[in-house]
Amino acid sequence: MAILERKIVHGAESSFSHVVYPRFVLPRHRHAEFELMIFTAGSGKQFVGGGTADYEAGDMALIGSGIPHLHLCDTVLDGGDAVPSAGEALHFPPALFPADMDVLPEYARISQLLRKSRYGLRFRDRVLSGRVLEMMRETDGCDGIRRFVQLLSILDILAKSSDFVLLSDAEYQIDNEVVFGNDPIGRVYTYLADHFREPVELGKAAAYAGMNPASLCRAFRRRTDKSIFRYLTEMRVEYACKLLAHSKQTVSQIAYESGYNNLSHFNRQFRAVTHRTPSDYRRQINADLGLL
Repeated sequence: MAILERKIVHGAESSFSHVVYPRFVLPRHRHAEFELMIFTAGSGKQFVGGGTADYEAGDMALIGSGIPHLHLCDTVLDGGDAVPSAGEALHFPPALFPADMDVLPEYARISQLLRKSRYGLRFRDRVLSGRVLEMMRETDGCDGIRRFVQLLSILDILAKSSDFVLLSDAEYQIDNEVVFGNDPIGRVYTYLADHFREPVELGKAAAYAGMNPASLCRAFRRRTDKSIFRYLTEMRVEYACKLLAHSKQTVSQIAYESGYNNLSHFNRQFRAVTHRTPSDYRRQINADLGLL
């Protein structure tokens, strides 16, 4: 199913970014940058590669370059009065590190840390998490080489910690799925990811991409071998699958959360992608988990 290939744009004076997320809205996605995420509010489930773990405020995770991930807040999973999730992250690209990092003694620990991040790492030391969060925020006041040294210091501290668990049992293997950049097709994919829970109009998507609708449809199909709306459907169904597996919401509520105002239409599109009804999918997941 569709994975958002996210293009992260860093500031003109920096090659990596400190980002504050007041809430999590992206579907399952990935990007070239490593991601160091610290959850600052709320709780929910974190999906990294093939692994899943609960998260709450104070948790910290390191996600490898190109690894698909998703943060689902309990306000989406369970509804009610749960506290909305928020977090702060560092996004930094592999290009910052030397190609022969493994053989450089000064980089050895960091090299091992980044290699392990392909499984997803969850650090359990809350004192360490608080210290790293302060250091992340301090990068905003640094420039030039001082900013890069601050990043290396953060990674060195993490590399010295043994209080972590792997989020996935297996290293995620990068496949040959479509990768989108900042060209018109990449922009329309970003538009779909930002608006997949809303009604999507081809004209607005085309305007965002800077193309006319007919040309956009042809270009998108050439790149993906799918129509724009087929890709949108897969994105919505991917999100719905996560909710069916990990939330207590009804199928009707999940349909609405996934961008469908008509339950029958949701059921038809879900079955077209998964070859099962949403209820059958949930029953199978529960059976696999021993919940039936």
